[in-house]
Formats: sequence, C-alpha cells, structure tokens
Amino acid sequence: MTGTVGDREPGRQSPPLRSRGTRAARPQRASPPTHRVVAIMTLLVDRPDDPPTLAEIVRETAMSRATAHAVVTELCTLGWVGRNSDNTYRLGVEFLATGRRAARIDIVAGAAESALDQLVADTGLPAFLARRDGDAIVTSAHVVPASASAAGVGMPPRGTAPPQRHRMRVRPPLCREFVAWSDEPEREAWLALAPADQRRRLVAVLAAVRERGYSVERITDHHRSVIDALGDLTEMPSTVRDRMAALVSELSAIDYLPDELSGEVGVVSVGAPVFDADGAVTAALVSQPDATMPAADLAALGDAVVDAADSVSAALAP
Repeated sequence: MTGTVGDREPGRQSPPLRSRGTRAARPQRASPPTHRVVAIMTLLVDRPDDPPTLAEIVRETAMSRATAHAVVTELCTLGWVGRNSDNTYRLGVEFLATGRRAARIDIVAGAAESALDQLVADTGLPAFLARRDGDAIVTSAHVVPASASAAGVGMPPRGTAPPQRHRMRVRPPLCREFVAWSDEPEREAWLALAPADQRRRLVAVLAAVRERGYSVERITDHHRSVIDALGDLTEMPSTVRDRMAALVSELSAIDYLPDELSGEVGVVSVGAPVFDADGAVTAALVSQPDATMPAADLAALGDAVVDAADSVSAALAP
C-alpha cells in the first residue's frame, strides 16, 4: 500500500498533546491551518456529550477568538461541524457520514481477512477480496494456500503486495455477484450496456446467481481485459463496438444456468457477495480454482464461498 496523507517521515515525531485548560508555546508546523482544523475536530470528538462553546474551543486549542471563529464557521458551512441552539458546537452530519464510510472500509477489510484465511485453508485454493469503488471493482487482499506459498508459485502470501491490483468497470458480463442483488433500475442500467443478443441470457444468469448465492466465472483474464477496453473506446462507432462485443461473447460463455451444471464444468473463479449494514453489496469473496471439476464439486465450493462471505456480512450487520 502507498502512504496516505498524514504519514510521518521517518524519525519525525508528532508534537506532544497538551493538557486541557493550559496554554503551551506553539511549535513550528508545516501547515498551521490544517492543525487548527484537526485540533477543533479532535476536541468535538472527545466531547460528544459536553459540546463546547466558542470560548471553550479558544481555551482548549490556544487559538485566538477570531481564528477559532473563522475555522468553526467554515466547518459549519461544510457540514463537518453543527451549531446547537445554546451556541455550543457538535460534530456535523457530513463529518459523521464520512466517518461511517471510512469505518465501513476498515471493517470490511478486517472481517474479510480471517474469512479469506479460513476459506483458503478449507479449500486449498487461492482467494481474494473484491471491493466496490464507485462504478468500478478493485481486487485486493490476495491469499494463497500455504503449500503454494512455500513452493513459490501463484500469488504471494498475505502481507506482501499482489502481482497487480485489478480494477475493472462494473459492466456486463462481469461483476454479476455485485449486480444480481441490486435494485431493478441498477440491474437494467447494467444490462443496457450489454450487446442486445446477450441480455436475455444475462437476465437468466442474474436470477441463477441470486438463487444459488454465487457467480461462476468462465471468462479468462484476457477476455476481461478486452471487455474493459471496449468500455474505454468511447469514440468507436457503435456498430464496430457491437461487433467486437459479439466476438468476445462467442469466445466465452457467461456463467452457468441450472440445466448446464452437470458432468465436468470449467471454473475460473467463484464469487459470493458481502452485504453491508444497509443490505447493499459492498464487496465479494472470490475463490480461484481455475480448473475443470465435477458439477457437484463446484456446488460444494460455491457453498463454502457463500459461507465465508456470509461471515463477513454478519460482521458488518448493525
């Protein structure tokens, strides 16, 4: 992972925290305005049941009254701070919403870590976490079986960077486990991006994914790259785009319908959804057999992936 805003330089220490009600000499800082905002927000976080007045903010942060008033006023305008009827200040709605989104990300990653480890241990297959990021899906947290890690094959073990982080747009025929449980307008918007001759099958596939609880990928990484490239070629004439999409469709079938799951089946990956506290699909756990197997073995693997994803969903429940 790359460093985030606020990462310290090696050897650099943060200024010591000051006790309440005392004034300390102001240390030299690279960005005093940033420090003022952080100081006020920290004070409000520390006092949810005892919201401070402006005078108390001045005293606790060692700012001048004019400076504190200016910062608080701007934070109120942005929705990060709210003003009560008794002229005290509290955390604002926008700040709380932002904090909730940040906490959700951390909870998803934390809950998925143990679930992925257990899934890989139980199945002996590599697996990863896929996260929703706006109109794209980003893969992360790749885990491989201990035997593969020791042999130096496949993806690296947890704690090291994966070979690459895949990012793909949420567009057909991909990301079905993210779309199958969405509301009808979102499903229709996703389907509208598919070539007309694929839509009937995609509707049936989404229903099958919802029924069994997981998607089955039969498309290789090469096909994924071609499909994603099609979405980026906005200047391409629609007739050419439709033809290229049709070629991709001919090269690879889309998932499995119930009557197709018999005998030996080819499986690149199996993905099951992770639901957030609001019931929306926020992530997916994906197992990667990349092999041909009996349909019964696929069903057993699918159930294992669903169980693992459900354990993450349970951790996100309110």
